[in-house]
Amino acid sequence: MPTYYIETYGCWLNKADSALIEEDLGKMGYVKVDDPVKADLIVINTCAVREDSEARELKAIERYYRLGKRLMVAGCLTKARPSEIVKIAPNVQLLTPNAVENAARVLQGGEEPSERTMARIPQFNGIGHIYVVPIQVGCLGNCTYCVVKYTRGGMGWVRSADLGMVKEYVAKAVARGAREIYLTGQEVSAYGKDKGYDLVDLLESILKGVDGRYLIRLGMLEPLELERIIHRLIDVIKSDWRVYRFFHIPVQSGSNRVLRLMRRKYDVDLFKWEVNLIRRSFPTTFIATDIIVGHPGESEEDFEESVRLVKDLSIDKVHVARYSPRPFTEAAYMRQIPDQVKKQRSSTLSKVALEVAYSRNLQYVGGVYEGIVSSVGFRGKGLMVRLMDYRPVVVEKGFLGSFTKVKVTDATPINLVGEVLE
Repeated sequence: MPTYYIETYGCWLNKADSALIEEDLGKMGYVKVDDPVKADLIVINTCAVREDSEARELKAIERYYRLGKRLMVAGCLTKARPSEIVKIAPNVQLLTPNAVENAARVLQGGEEPSERTMARIPQFNGIGHIYVVPIQVGCLGNCTYCVVKYTRGGMGWVRSADLGMVKEYVAKAVARGAREIYLTGQEVSAYGKDKGYDLVDLLESILKGVDGRYLIRLGMLEPLELERIIHRLIDVIKSDWRVYRFFHIPVQSGSNRVLRLMRRKYDVDLFKWEVNLIRRSFPTTFIATDIIVGHPGESEEDFEESVRLVKDLSIDKVHVARYSPRPFTEAAYMRQIPDQVKKQRSSTLSKVALEVAYSRNLQYVGGVYEGIVSSVGFRGKGLMVRLMDYRPVVVEKGFLGSFTKVKVTDATPINLVGEVLE
């Protein structure tokens, strides 16, 4: 039987796309292997969000091409850098993000579809206990720095998976042993805009219609779209323990002037209001955000506003991204900030973010909390329990996918440390 090896870069949506590709390969008779040398087909699913990721992926493509195997490159890089890919791997087969629903057809020589419809999502394969569900693609924004609006689509439109289909697939997954359900997409808070319903409707449908012990993790919630649904969303989460008290709300900058340069659709005050409302609504919660440093036009004063925002709101986790020019984007043609300045700002904000995270984590030491054994620990050490607010606790023992009770004994800026009580 033919064999394949797959390597995935980037976000949870990319991981869900890889699951679709693997489904099609399985239907075609392919068997998965863990060693690319033993594979007849190598698939690399790429990300184009950051320049450093792009460089690693292009090196991987070149390395695997030299093995002389059939090579397919999927994902955002196929739209952002197709000529670069073909240059280093002339016989490569490209699979754009629009085509993952029809990977089998493309593999067999058929034409790619013009757009993605979200008429198909991957089914739970019964391996492990985490089920990643892509519920939408597209974005209602048009940010100056973003390449994803070109590679995946967006700029004012959304394509959502059918609510009934998502509920049905989640029910089947839970029945087969799934215990964590990750609802993912480009802009999860915009789910259903094309269907006449929204994310809260989907959440209510799953919670009311799917019995069992499981936890739902919501993907990225854009501030302006979150504002539409935040009160209803909080009410639903309050009423059912099976939703992580975890909110990933990307602010991107603490400066309103930079937000306007980025063409974001909200101001800093809205973000502050949402964070404070969530914190007042739940005894424990985990707030994550994204901040880009060094976007063209960002002054030192603008940067300091981002630092103050992290401190003032005590953000639990900050994904600090050093701005890098992306193809086809407006920001790439603006006057750029020197790399050394970007590096310094990135280092400063990262240090502050870790200090704030450590302070937040220290508040949990000595407490006893419930959670689920979610994954192997950092760097393969121990296991990681996710508390009900998704905060990670590293423990020495446990069973993956099992609900448990832990006592927190220590803290670091990255995670808590604890012991399993039951």
